[in-house]
Amino acid sequence: MDQYVALLKQFVGLCKGNPDLLHDERLGFYRDYLKELGATIPPKKEKSPEEPKSEPKPAAESSPTHEEPMEAEPEEEPIPCPELDNSGVIEPDAGEALPMGEVGKEVGEDDLDKANDERDKATAAFSDFEKALEHYTNSIQLNPGSAILHAKRANVLLKLKRPIAAIADCDKAISINPDSAQGYKFRGRANRLLGKWLEAHADLTTACKLDYDDTANEWLKEVVPNVSQKKMKLTGLSNKNPMN
Repeated sequence: MDQYVALLKQFVGLCKGNPDLLHDERLGFYRDYLKELGATIPPKKEKSPEEPKSEPKPAAESSPTHEEPMEAEPEEEPIPCPELDNSGVIEPDAGEALPMGEVGKEVGEDDLDKANDERDKATAAFSDFEKALEHYTNSIQLNPGSAILHAKRANVLLKLKRPIAAIADCDKAISINPDSAQGYKFRGRANRLLGKWLEAHADLTTACKLDYDDTANEWLKEVVPNVSQKKMKLTGLSNKNPMN
């Protein structure tokens, strides 16, 4: 009996929570019983029509923002460097290389005497550069290991406006004697005539360090302005301070 009472309590609880259950067709007998007992059956609630679900409105498309193009910063115009002073620059000489003498030749006393004689003739004929060149060449062939002979012939070649040949003699003189001040001096002058300002400056500076010479120093001062401008162009600087 107790189990039926429990079930009845459970059913009554359901009806209290949802009175519309009493209107179920299967419970018609129960409604009639309640009415006989004088109970009032609450009317069935009408279902309210469901409101149509509103579809979410599409998000308004954001109008593309027109970004103003950034103005490029104006590039700084490089300060123009003064033009190099190429006055005195000459065209490279073209011609056959001069004899440098036999490499490793053993020079005897007779060769030395003849070489000195040719050197003296070259000195005496110095105003005639072609003649002086001939005598220095003879002297070099007799004594090819003399750095001073190569340097002196280079000086004559400069007078003849043959800087390329002069550089070859200076290179030879310096290879024989790395402390050949005249080799650096005349090579520096040859580089200046070719417009090789940095090389000229380096050679003439070395010449003055090895054995100061007024002429070499004057030639060095002559190339300094162009060397300054050349370095400014190479480094992109616009500093106009003179070189120390």
